[in-house]
Amino acid sequence: MTIFENVKKNFGFGCMRLPMKNGEVDLGEFSRMVDLFLENGFNYFDTAHGYLDGKSETAIRECLTKRYPRESYILTDKLTSSYFKKQEEIRPFFEQQLEACGVDYFDFYLMHSQTADNFAYFKKSTEEVCSIIQDTVDAVRICRMNIA
Repeated sequence: MTIFENVKKNFGFGCMRLPMKNGEVDLGEFSRMVDLFLENGFNYFDTAHGYLDGKSETAIRECLTKRYPRESYILTDKLTSSYFKKQEEIRPFFEQQLEACGVDYFDFYLMHSQTADNFAYFKKSTEEVCSIIQDTVDAVRICRMNIA
């Protein structure tokens, strides 16, 4: 048994770059892409707040999570250090991400863009990150936490 046992076909849909129209995500085109991806047996989606200035997360909500049952896909989001200055800002940021994506939990939640400097920054916030991880795992709001 692996942590990726529910990921079908070992291929994910990264939502860093999506079809755009007049500066906004083309929701019609993205919906067609999501439909085709799922129809072909894939189920892993990856986003982050920094992708398209948050538009990736809201596009996920509109084109995936509002349209498909939660058990039909695996969703990953990320904690990026540029979105918090203090430990106390992490939990509200996480809650905003859940709301933006339209879900109650993430299957995977990654500490994003790891470099030596970034890791040191995350390490300073370890207490809050661990608290969020424990609270959210206990409440089944994050199924897996990893580093990206």
